[in-house]
Amino acid sequence: MDQAKKKKIIRIAIIVLVIVGVFLIIWFWLKRGEQPVGPGNQAVNVPQFKAESSTLQYNASTTPKESDTEFAMLTLAKSYTERYGSWSTDNQGHNLEELMPLSTSRMQASLKSFVPDYSVTEFSGLTTKSLSSKIVASTKNSGTVLVSTQRIKTKANLPQEVFYQDMEVKLIMSGDKWLVDTVTWK
Repeated sequence: MDQAKKKKIIRIAIIVLVIVGVFLIIWFWLKRGEQPVGPGNQAVNVPQFKAESSTLQYNASTTPKESDTEFAMLTLAKSYTERYGSWSTDNQGHNLEELMPLSTSRMQASLKSFVPDYSVTEFSGLTTKSLSSKIVASTKNSGTVLVSTQRIKTKANLPQEVFYQDMEVKLIMSGDKWLVDTVTWK
């Protein structure tokens, strides 16, 4: 068989497939509204299932809601913990500089007393991710938040080390905003 005849047969086959496909699409589209039928062309009762979750409704009165004060405390503690606990030899001390405006004078003094080791020649770093937080104690002007973290230690060509650690963050209200007064790894 020569090339021209093969091409003609392929074209005809493609045209037939397209026509059959269009016919099937139209047929299914027309049939979709009809009731399914069984033997003897009798209508078949198809059971309808209703998912339980579709009937659930949100009830604001049963959901605990944290106040703006609690939200501010938790947000600050989580963010502070992540920055405080993350560092690398490529960016020594930068994480602590970012924390100065969020710290009391006592905490600022503690941050300033940290002296990075600039003699390190191999890369090493620590990444801290806040997983959860809860207020342990709270008054109008102070509070303590416990932050649970995942920490990943990276060193040169060694495999990463993953561990979990909690941080206790003590906060003090200064004017109209919360500041971190002390932090303690647990």
